[in-house]
Amino acid sequence: MYISSTEVSIAQTDSVLRPLMFIVFSLLGALPSYFVRRIFQRKAEKGLAPVTQNSKFLKATAAVYCVVYFLGILRAAARFDLFASSELFPGTDMRLFIISIIIVCAVLSLLGLGALARAGVIFTFIVVLATGFVMVSLADEINCLNFTPLFENGVAKFVSDSFFFAVQASEIGTVLFFLPDIKGNVTKNYVLWAILSGLLFGFILLFVVGTLGSFADTQLFPTYTAVTLAKFGLLERMDALETAIWILCIVEKIAFYFLIVIKSAGFIFPKISKRIVCAVATAVVCGVLSFVSGDLEKFGFVSGKPLILGLYFVPVIIIPVAVLIYLKRVKYVEKTPQLD
Repeated sequence: MYISSTEVSIAQTDSVLRPLMFIVFSLLGALPSYFVRRIFQRKAEKGLAPVTQNSKFLKATAAVYCVVYFLGILRAAARFDLFASSELFPGTDMRLFIISIIIVCAVLSLLGLGALARAGVIFTFIVVLATGFVMVSLADEINCLNFTPLFENGVAKFVSDSFFFAVQASEIGTVLFFLPDIKGNVTKNYVLWAILSGLLFGFILLFVVGTLGSFADTQLFPTYTAVTLAKFGLLERMDALETAIWILCIVEKIAFYFLIVIKSAGFIFPKISKRIVCAVATAVVCGVLSFVSGDLEKFGFVSGKPLILGLYFVPVIIIPVAVLIYLKRVKYVEKTPQLD
């Protein structure tokens, strides 16, 4: 559901290479969280734990996470609302449909990280398989004349456009938040995720540029426009298949954001039930979306560059760096043995 921007052209061959820069930016952006994890590992090996009880710093950090990913819910839901009202059912009031999806996401978030992770594995497999199938079916539609010379507007412009493409992946800021719940080799799996994600993005954009050319810059959702051209035998509505899969993805994403908001609020207000937090967050999100639904101008407040940059830099860079500084100054005590 990539939304084209007047500042960044998607019709250039450069856009196919931007996902490679996405890999670089994602790996660099994860360095603060990586160093935080190293500190925790070293102290844990010595049987030490940071003094965190009643920490105002950690509560403030949780509050920032809560605000950031609450805005993330609004942005993700508003983008899907815009997609549904402009591409799927033009001119139709989508408020009830979007509110229904938000409620479903909120309920799913109460199932916890394990359930969302298992669903994420299944959805990832389906998305990759279906996207590959759809893009390959577009092979006959590719016109080599649609590809422009590399770095047509200069290398500096390519790097800046690639950076703006990369910073829309604010989900990587959740790595630090969920470190205590993640098992296995986090570093290895993160690197693998960044590489495979970048290659998949590049594969998709290759077909978007090859099939649409300069026409892509005139479309609000160029990827969807390219998918509408796909046909395979008797299947002439491949866009319906992709749309169904995208709805699964948006449900997973918003439910994940809801989970972060609930966990963050629970750390700040431990006596309040997570169901109450979920209900309040759902009501506020539904209220805001009812106001902006179907209005491109009102949608602008959740799609502006300051918000996009903030949603990336705050959880990915600022919070991990602040935690690094905190861990350097905090006292450590011997871990209390767990009783059976």
